[in-house]
Amino acid sequence: MDNQFQSSYLKAAHIILQQAKKPQSARDLANSAIRDSLLPDNTNAKTPWKTMHARLSVYIRKHGDNSVFMRVAPGMYDIRKGLDFYEAPPRKPPKANEQVLVFPTSVLDDIGRFQGVKRDWQPIFSQLINPSHCRYIDRVQAEQDSNYKQIIAYILVTSGNKILAYKRGNYNRVADFLRGCQCIGFGGHVSYKDFSVFDVEDMGIVNCAARELGEEIRLPPLDANSLGNLEGINILGIINDDSSENGRKHFAVVLGYEVKNTNDWDNIKRKELSINQLRWLDLDSHSFSLWDFEYWSQLCLREYFPQHLDIQPSYKLIRKSQLRPPHLLCVTGQLGSGKSKATEILTRDFGYCEINSGKTLARLLNIPPVEERTRPAFQAEAWNFISSPNGPKLLASAIWDEVCKLGKDRVLIDGIRQRATLEALKLLAGSQKVGMLFVHTPPDVAYQFYKERVQCVNNIHDFLNLREAPVESEVADMISLADALLYNWQGKDVYQDAICKLMTQVQK
Repeated sequence: MDNQFQSSYLKAAHIILQQAKKPQSARDLANSAIRDSLLPDNTNAKTPWKTMHARLSVYIRKHGDNSVFMRVAPGMYDIRKGLDFYEAPPRKPPKANEQVLVFPTSVLDDIGRFQGVKRDWQPIFSQLINPSHCRYIDRVQAEQDSNYKQIIAYILVTSGNKILAYKRGNYNRVADFLRGCQCIGFGGHVSYKDFSVFDVEDMGIVNCAARELGEEIRLPPLDANSLGNLEGINILGIINDDSSENGRKHFAVVLGYEVKNTNDWDNIKRKELSINQLRWLDLDSHSFSLWDFEYWSQLCLREYFPQHLDIQPSYKLIRKSQLRPPHLLCVTGQLGSGKSKATEILTRDFGYCEINSGKTLARLLNIPPVEERTRPAFQAEAWNFISSPNGPKLLASAIWDEVCKLGKDRVLIDGIRQRATLEALKLLAGSQKVGMLFVHTPPDVAYQFYKERVQCVNNIHDFLNLREAPVESEVADMISLADALLYNWQGKDVYQDAICKLMTQVQK
C-alpha cells in the first residue's frame, strides 16, 4: 500500500500508523520516521514535524473520502477506518473580482510562438501589447478561457550580485504551479486599475510591477518614492511558457529593479502572507539550487545570470547503494530530456548492457519499433496496452525475460514510463537491486535538444503534443522515485561530464 505515495513522509507515516494501531501527532510521526530511518538520506528539513503535518494535510484535502489517512483531532492523524474524522476548516484564497489585461492567443500564433525567455522583446511586445489587441476581462473568465493569454508583470529585485527571493505560500490567488515554490519574481496580473491615459505604450505593465512590489513587501522610503514615480524599473524581456496548463494561460513581462541603498534592505519585511522566507541570494555562491525554484525563476536565473549556472550542481545523489552494481539501472525522464545520450555513455564507458523498453513493447504489440515520424501512433498503441489491467505486468515480465537472457550484472533499462511497470519489475527482480536515474531537463532546453535530433518536429506545439501524450503523463512524477538526478540544462558537453562525475561518485 505505501508504494502508492510519492512523498517519503507519507510512506513513513503509513508504516508507523500501521504498526502503532493508534492516532499519532505529526511530531511523533516525524520523530519515529527519523528514528527508524524511514526518510531518505538527503532529508535535511529543520522542522520535519511541520513537513509531516503539511504532507498529510495536503494529501487528506486532495483525496477527501478516498484518503488513506484521516485527521481525528487537530494535529492528530490515523489510517482511515471508517470512523468519524475531524475536518479542519479550509483556508480559502480570496475571491477574484478584478478585471485583468489579456490578449487573444491567436495573435501570438500569428506573430510566432516561442518557449522560454526572449531578451529581444521589443518586436513582439509592440505587436502584442497595444489597445488593438489587449482588453480587460473578468479574471475568473480569463482563467477558464484558453482563447486568451493573461499578462503578468514579473519583477526581479537586485542589489549588485544579489537577488531578492522568497517562497510562495499556498493560500492566495496565484497559479497552482507557483504555490509552495521558491521564486525570484514578484508581481501579478495587470489589472484595470494599473492603466491610465499615460500608460498606453505599455498598457500599465510598469505601473502594475511597482504596485505589486509595494503590496507584497515593505519598501524602504527611498525605494517606495522611486517606484511610485516609476523610476528605475526596466523591461528585461518576455516569457511565454506553453509547457503546462497554467503556463499556457499566461504571458509574462520581465522587469528589473536595482535597489537604491542596500543597507535599507537588510531586514526587509513582507506585507502579504503568501510571501515567506524573504531573503537575498548571493548569485556567486553555492548557497541555493536552481531546481528549488519554479520554472519562470529558473528561466530568469539561466537567462539573466548565466554565470550562476557554472556553480550549480549537475547531479544529485540520493541513494548510492541502489546505483552500485550488480543491479538493474532504470534511466527515465521526459521526452527530449537526454535519456538516449545518458544510455549511450553508460553503455559505452561504464559497461552497461541496454534493454530498450520501447523496443520490448513493440515486440509485445507485434508492431515496428517507434520512429519519430510515427511516434504519435506508437504512443497511442502503447497507451492502450499499458492502461489495460495487465499491461504493466506483461511489459515488466518481458523486460525481466531479457534481463535473464543477458545474465549481466550491469543492465540498463531505458525508458520505463509508468510507476506500475517499475513496481512490477522490482517484484520480479526480488532481492536484485533496481536503481533509478532520472534525467531532469527544462521544457525549453528539451525542445531544443529534441529539435536538433528530430527534423520532423516543426514547432513547440508538435513537441509538447508528444511530450504530453497520455502514455507520457506519469513520467514527470517518477522523479520522486529516483535514486539519483541528472540536471541537463547547459548543453551536451556539460551533460556528459555530469554523467561521468555522478558514476564516479557512486563508485567511491
